[in-house]
Amino acid sequence: MFKKTVLVAGIALAVSATAHADYRWEANAAASRTNIDLGNEDGDVDRFAIGGSFYLDAVDTQKGPLSEAAFLDHASNISAGYVYTDLDDIVEDLDGDEYGISGRYVLDLDSIPLIFEGSYTRSTPDFSDIDTFSVGFGAYLTDTTTLVATFGNIDVDEGGDADFYELSLKHLWSLTSGAIVLEGNYGSVDVDNADDVDVYNAAATWYVNNTLGFGGRFGRFDNFGLEADEYAVFSEWFITEGIAVSAEYSYSEIDDTDVEVETFGIGARMRF
Repeated sequence: MFKKTVLVAGIALAVSATAHADYRWEANAAASRTNIDLGNEDGDVDRFAIGGSFYLDAVDTQKGPLSEAAFLDHASNISAGYVYTDLDDIVEDLDGDEYGISGRYVLDLDSIPLIFEGSYTRSTPDFSDIDTFSVGFGAYLTDTTTLVATFGNIDVDEGGDADFYELSLKHLWSLTSGAIVLEGNYGSVDVDNADDVDVYNAAATWYVNNTLGFGGRFGRFDNFGLEADEYAVFSEWFITEGIAVSAEYSYSEIDDTDVEVETFGIGARMRF
């Protein structure tokens, strides 16, 4: 009888651990195809990405949607990733690699938690090397609201450099079941001897429950008198607390031109 009791308790503990699966590691992979229609001709851009994150403390998954677990738990992390890009029939079939490392540290003060961020990325298309550095500073204005300012520099070998900044805001409203997340950002790139590049984005995600979310995004790119609008829809589903799959479709067009861009993407991530 004692052995049976221990066995039942062990099974219950295992089920409980699965149902409340905190995590410290996350691995992710994604692939996308972009079709660029230039009017008289077109081309494809294929991108393949892998990456991972290590969290300094175990991330609590019980505070809301699983997709937002790190955000809700004020988690600090270090991340790294690699992206391979293949441009078929565009710029003579140009290929490129991108390597990056980034981190976020949350100083969880009782008064107002502070956010410190940093990143470095090296892109190596066939024609040059591009280094991008950034630092960010912000805060949790509430437990579910963040405001972060980011400053950075883009350095193109034998091509000059550019400074950029971005201001981003994110807020999560908890519902009886699931949540609603609103995000927005404005960014500007200061290019030497040229007009600034301005970028605006706004996104909303409705989490039907803690495992499934649907969202949409609108963005605008403004440079040299040209404006491009982008519309996107996306979704993520956690099949288990440790495995998720996602999909996204986006469409953009440059005003007063025949240029149209469509992107289809899929992704997956695993937590442990």
